[in-house]
Amino acid sequence: MGANDGEGDGRDMGDAEQAAQDRFAQFVRRAVDAAHDDHDWSIKQVAARCGIGRSTIFRWLSGDWQHHPELPKVRAFCAALDLPLGAALRALTPLPQKTPPPEVPVADPAMEALLVAVRDRFTDPRTTLAEKEQLLAALHRLAYRRLWRIG
Repeated sequence: MGANDGEGDGRDMGDAEQAAQDRFAQFVRRAVDAAHDDHDWSIKQVAARCGIGRSTIFRWLSGDWQHHPELPKVRAFCAALDLPLGAALRALTPLPQKTPPPEVPVADPAMEALLVAVRDRFTDPRTTLAEKEQLLAALHRLAYRRLWRIG
């Protein structure tokens, strides 16, 4: 196992969690850099204005924590630097695991050919406005007609 897989330090870090830590570290880095550029504040000054320890900010910057940052500290950081709390929370939220797209049911090849022909006809520049209106009306009737069930 590699050095960054969390083995041996009591953590079982998933990819989504690590990505959230990386996103929050980037968020904090941009905020600290902006505070330095705009106000010439050092990390020590940022920490003092936020009421949180420098070591906390350094942990956030490195993305090195075992538990999510405490909400009151994140709120104080955002308030002191005039940042939207929602942006920090979005950075901290692991993105959902990618799920494969749902399978599209296989349609009858003859029906697929008809749908392609209708689409092509509708997008053909030679098709008149009147023909397009007829196509739309027919499709609308078919799509929203009542289905009579027998039995």
